[in-house]
Amino acid sequence: MATPHRASPNCVLLLLVACLLHHRVAVESLPDEAGLLLQIKRAWGDPPALAAWSADASAAGAHCRWPYVGCDSAGSVIKLALASANIIGAIPDAVGGLSSLTHLDVSSNSITGVFPTALYHCHSLRYLNMSWNDIGGELPGDIGNGLGANMSTLDLTFNNFNGTIPASLSRLRDLQHLALGWNHLSGSIPKSMSKLQNLRSLMLQENSLAGTIPAELGKLTSLQELGLANSPFDAGTIPPGIWGLKKLRGLSLCENQLTAGDVVVDGFAAMSLRMIDVSDNNLTGIIPEVFGHLRNLTYLLLFNNNFSGKIPVSIGLLPLLRILSLSSNRLTGTLPQELGKHSLGLSYVYVEDNNLTGQIPQWLCAGGQFEQLGASNNLLNGSIPVGLARCHTLQYLDLHSNQLTGDIPGSLGYDMPLLQTLNLANNELSGSIC
Repeated sequence: MATPHRASPNCVLLLLVACLLHHRVAVESLPDEAGLLLQIKRAWGDPPALAAWSADASAAGAHCRWPYVGCDSAGSVIKLALASANIIGAIPDAVGGLSSLTHLDVSSNSITGVFPTALYHCHSLRYLNMSWNDIGGELPGDIGNGLGANMSTLDLTFNNFNGTIPASLSRLRDLQHLALGWNHLSGSIPKSMSKLQNLRSLMLQENSLAGTIPAELGKLTSLQELGLANSPFDAGTIPPGIWGLKKLRGLSLCENQLTAGDVVVDGFAAMSLRMIDVSDNNLTGIIPEVFGHLRNLTYLLLFNNNFSGKIPVSIGLLPLLRILSLSSNRLTGTLPQELGKHSLGLSYVYVEDNNLTGQIPQWLCAGGQFEQLGASNNLLNGSIPVGLARCHTLQYLDLHSNQLTGDIPGSLGYDMPLLQTLNLANNELSGSIC
């Protein structure tokens, strides 16, 4: 009987080497994009969220079934949806090899480094969201030339970018949403932004932008949302052309050091406005009457300015009004007496520190959603309305330092489980609170 052949140690070693080489060749022979995805995974330190991205899945098109990956019918990667995937590190250059990529979302991670110019190679890219990360440095001056001409959404909010806003962004003519807020950007807003005629939202708030708000923004006829809040703009006013934007729904210009003159609303056409926030400026003049004719207006925030004159009666007729904040101005006259009667979702009214007279409207709680009334430091008179004293949803009521008279309603504070703050001091009221 023949003696079984025993492999020598050298043969075993050669066999192991051959197996390793075969495995390496298998990885390198994976479809190109699968290999790129594995490079991206390794560059990020093999995060647990990408554990399913594996070289073992070497069949053609297998990478299209990996989590966070989307492919077209030809098997090309067109989407990476990696929001909140606990990724740490910079965007790898390998991303630029995904030539068919149209959608990249790495928001809410711990992405570091600078803006990844490797994305310039992704000529089909339309959606880029890198918000809520730790990316810093200056935005590349050629960003508008490098990114794909089809770019529709660019969201870089909540990062650490500094420097100026590149004028080249105006070359992205298909751009619909541009969000650069909550960074450290400085300098002025490029006037060339007016070339972005498809732009629907422009969000630049919470930066260190200076200069004046360009009048050219009034040429963005598709604009629906404009956010420029909390930047130290030079003394100026709101460009009248902004009020002429027919599709505008949200306007946030608070804390911008705007000082010059009245709010000019000649040619007003922004009848779709739902939110107006020009608080914490030094704007003067009267509250425009047209504000009371905005049937979709939900939030009207004008506090901490120098508005004078009367509150338009028409504001009390707004059907969707939820928050009215007019505190710390120089307003006179009365509160609209039908306030709350037509605005069944009314929840908050703040008019402290003005010179308002007359009675508190009796309809504030008519919709059953009213929560807070701040009207201290005025000249309000009359009694506390019974409807307000029976408002079961009320959480905050501050009427101190007025000229209110009469008995404190016995129902005030009784069976009002949500009431946390009640201040009636410095009035001429009588009675006690249960």
